[in-house]
Amino acid sequence: MDIPGIKILRSREFTEKIIKSINKIVKDIKKPIKFMHVCGTHEHTLSKYGLRPLLPKEIEILSGPGCPVCVCPAADIDKAIEIGKRDDTIITTFGDMIRVPATNLSLAQLKAKGADVRIVYGPHDAIKIAKENPNKEVIFFAIGFETTAPLIGYEIQSGPPSNFSVICAYKLIPAALELLISQSQLRIDGFISPGHVSTIIGLQPFK
Repeated sequence: MDIPGIKILRSREFTEKIIKSINKIVKDIKKPIKFMHVCGTHEHTLSKYGLRPLLPKEIEILSGPGCPVCVCPAADIDKAIEIGKRDDTIITTFGDMIRVPATNLSLAQLKAKGADVRIVYGPHDAIKIAKENPNKEVIFFAIGFETTAPLIGYEIQSGPPSNFSVICAYKLIPAALELLISQSQLRIDGFISPGHVSTIIGLQPFK
């Protein structure tokens, strides 16, 4: 997919300008700076494009708690697995959730044992499955940041079939950042927050 402006953002010339500006800012600050990102996608980007070596030695970027899938408690997945063991249920969830290990199994391993576990793109797909299988309970394992919560909220308000239900495992970014800030030993100067979350919730929750 051709994203407008992506070639400019990935060009050597643009990168050199950004690095030059960062070096100037760091020189003016005159002290080490420590940032923490809070999403696995950020770490993937830093590693894939080799960004850390390009930054001044005064800047350190720490790996944060990770995406909602990465930090999902085993207890939440265990709950979905126990329900999924029933013959009259269908578990639906996002593709990146299915291989996350819980206490004894992952949802993928549960599927391999014969359970009906399906990957969907969102709650609308899960509701469609519920309509097609009126004699089964269809559970949508909802995971994500604040950005995905409105999707399931909309579907619930729209009146899904009675055999559709949700296991809610959403994570809130501001609450996680507040906890991290309270840990004085971390000495964090700033966070790199997920852009999509910030776009949805705005600046107020971070104040």
